[in-house]
Amino acid sequence: MAHQHRFVGVSDSDLAEALTALPVDKREIVLMSYFFDMKDAEIADKLNMARSTVAYKRTSTLKELKKIMEEE
Repeated sequence: MAHQHRFVGVSDSDLAEALTALPVDKREIVLMSYFFDMKDAEIADKLNMARSTVAYKRTSTLKELKKIMEEE
């Protein structure tokens, strides 16, 4: 299944840099969840993964983003 690419403008350069440091799958989940306001079930459908996997990756990625941004 081909992913439809949408572009997201992130005005905070530290956040933008932290997002680009993430693996693509984790970045996609965070962007879909917080920038496109999609529910875990919708993201799971789009990425062909279990909803619980999306929920886990979303929460663990937020912790990872926080760590990345604290280091900068």
